[in-house]
Amino acid sequence: MSENNLFPRKKDIFQKSIRDVQTSVGRPSFDTQFQVVFSFGNYQRWLEEVGGDISRARTSGLDFKEKMSIMCTEAELPGTSFQTSLAVGHHQGIQEEFPNLRTFPPLNLTFYLDADHVILEVLETWMTFINPIQKGMKRNLNAFGRFNYPEEYKEILHITKFEKDTFVDQPQRSRNNLERGLPPVPRDKTQSKLTSYEFVNVWPTNLASMRVAYGDSAVLRCSVQLAYDRFFTKFHYDDSLSSVENTPFNTSNDNSEYEYLNMTSTTAAKKKRPWWLNVYTLGGLL
Repeated sequence: MSENNLFPRKKDIFQKSIRDVQTSVGRPSFDTQFQVVFSFGNYQRWLEEVGGDISRARTSGLDFKEKMSIMCTEAELPGTSFQTSLAVGHHQGIQEEFPNLRTFPPLNLTFYLDADHVILEVLETWMTFINPIQKGMKRNLNAFGRFNYPEEYKEILHITKFEKDTFVDQPQRSRNNLERGLPPVPRDKTQSKLTSYEFVNVWPTNLASMRVAYGDSAVLRCSVQLAYDRFFTKFHYDDSLSSVENTPFNTSNDNSEYEYLNMTSTTAAKKKRPWWLNVYTLGGLL
């Protein structure tokens, strides 16, 4: 066997014109098209200090999780890495490396802070619940804190990446054309679909300080770092996903294996264009 038989040949090198791959290179992914979905299932517990929920009068009639999604201006699609072990001597003169643990970096989110400080209140209340000062002892000199159980404060979070053409309603456009006597719109097989990351057992580890000062005004931003046990992904899917309801103890409500629920109306659960796309470009206000 020739020693060069596995090396690339001339026919393996791309030699076509850019016009032949225009569909691929002409459809880049933009970093402003995303949504963070706070699929909280235990929030009634750690929001108990403020009544178990945030008044809709303070969130413009929205659920507070929807407002957090809208105001989340920066997020991260996570990476991952392996911790490795070095093996010497398995093969004479060869040093090998093998993975032994997969690690996940922390998740960082940045929010525009609203005038009612709803997002700051939610995050601060969440962190206070993790290690609360015992009731009636906040000003006491011998006050002490006691950590709550992880099952009570760990949550689920989703980041969904989509593109500008993801929500194009081609069947409706075809019906409109037929009503006008025009030919139907052919289905675009290259239409982008959804990609989602699900973060399991999320909890905040660091709420960054926010500087306020006299001078030129700017929108106040709130940054938080979140830890999680793991994440998994779903690529190139439509709205046909189904899920099982999540209980406060992260257990399934039927006899199937344990699953986690997107508790809110995620992009993956809706079969219509999300209302917020008419007002915002996620990742920044229009």
